[in-house]
Amino acid sequence: MNPPPQTSARGGLLRRLPGWRVRAALVACGVVFAWAVAQFYDPATGFTSLISIGDVLSGTKVTALRQVPHYVYEGSSGYDGAYYAQLALHPTLENPELAKAIDNLPYRARRMLFCWVAWLLGLGQPAWIVQAHALLNVLCWFALAAVLLRWFPPTNGQNLLRWFGVMFSHGLCMSVRNSLVDGPSLLFVAVAIALLESGRRAGGGVVLALAGLGKETSLLAAAAWGDGDGKKLRTWRRPAATAIALALPLAAWMGYVRWKFGPADDPGFGNFTLPLAGFIEKWRFVVCDVRSPAWGLPWATLLAVGALGVQGLFFLLRWRPGETWWRVGAAFAAMMVFLSTPVWEGYPGAATRVLLPMTLAFNVLVPRGRRWLPVLLAGNLTVLASFFEFSPPHEFFQLRGDPALRAAVRVTPANGWHAPEGHRGNYWRWSKERAELRIANGTPQPVMLTVRGRAASASDVRGLRISIGELLVWDGRIGNGQAEIRFECALPPGESVLVFASDQPAEKVGGDPRELAFMVSNLEIVVQPAGGAR
Repeated sequence: MNPPPQTSARGGLLRRLPGWRVRAALVACGVVFAWAVAQFYDPATGFTSLISIGDVLSGTKVTALRQVPHYVYEGSSGYDGAYYAQLALHPTLENPELAKAIDNLPYRARRMLFCWVAWLLGLGQPAWIVQAHALLNVLCWFALAAVLLRWFPPTNGQNLLRWFGVMFSHGLCMSVRNSLVDGPSLLFVAVAIALLESGRRAGGGVVLALAGLGKETSLLAAAAWGDGDGKKLRTWRRPAATAIALALPLAAWMGYVRWKFGPADDPGFGNFTLPLAGFIEKWRFVVCDVRSPAWGLPWATLLAVGALGVQGLFFLLRWRPGETWWRVGAAFAAMMVFLSTPVWEGYPGAATRVLLPMTLAFNVLVPRGRRWLPVLLAGNLTVLASFFEFSPPHEFFQLRGDPALRAAVRVTPANGWHAPEGHRGNYWRWSKERAELRIANGTPQPVMLTVRGRAASASDVRGLRISIGELLVWDGRIGNGQAEIRFECALPPGESVLVFASDQPAEKVGGDPRELAFMVSNLEIVVQPAGGAR
């Protein structure tokens, strides 16, 4: 059993920080988190923009989800949370629509625990279930914030730093932002080990077995039930028997899923590869990306990947198999070595959430003291990427000008755009080679448009032409640095199409799986009566 780490009176400013200020900072962090989540609320769709449901899946969604108002991301296939939301609507897996709606259903259906929880919280009502699924990560975030006080009591600044490093790690924030299973699974792992450390071995085992039904890799935390002495064969018997017992609920459920749907097309083996192959490939991508970044994510990704590397090296170089949290962290560090490209790709990628238990173990175990502070800070740099997760959906254009005309003019992104993105008041969309904005003038008279914004290329300098109908309204060269767009044109009654076209095809850049040609940001469309353009 490992008691909560004790702090000494010695140390720097972080240790001397008064407890009341630490507690105030914890409360402030909770308020800021709640405020950030509240930005995703929409009166019509609630918090469903947290689920990341893309319009590419519109034709395959289950009927129950179609009948519930929800936010849809245009030009996107969405993210895994969209699949789990549909499983939550049909927790018995009896609906035949699931086979078409869920990508690799036998694999997704393994992770049913939090789908069942959302169904229970929603009292079986589809509209409530979807909202419960969207907010389940938020509830678990606050629960985890309280549980972590066991290891990081609010007595000094260094404990606050460790608590903050977990609670605002990119992996946890990504789970909240996309309604994934990683955050709730980390809560169950933390509770299980807290029970184990308190001497309630069986109770902790039950909680961890349930965590396996939420995400199978949570069972790697079964390493905590070992005794750290692997030199004698007999010392393996009890830990091995415990690990088998903890895996039995998941094994039984997987057997049922296999009986019902057959074997999975992809059982998840594609997420693993030769040792360090995926990690090295990720480094190659991020190093290339930061040489000419079009936005801040490549640098945040570089720091996040570096932080995971620091965490893994900590467990490799500081061998402590007798410590409960070391065994947990080392198990996930070993898994990190084998993670393949699908887990690493993206900005920063899924690895930060897959390895959340390693991040928690790292913060628990890094020794106190000024000498270890650089290691602690370096291992928590994923928090810099977290800020990119809390940008609520916001279009890259704003309609301004005469209030009466604004009410009669409607602007809609059409073909060729990727999903809208934003950070710190800047909003943009990446595009393929050609993209459209449909502008409907609901008045019987022409109106004048003044359009201002910025554009940038995904990589090399390229040409960009903007036209409305047969009229060319802007033509220029754009590169990595953003170029200014400005033009005026008349908009006739009815619908017109504003076309953005590149003279070069789209391409994949770095680890981004999308095909990118150019982006348009902070587009301002000013509507004035004919003859009143400025």
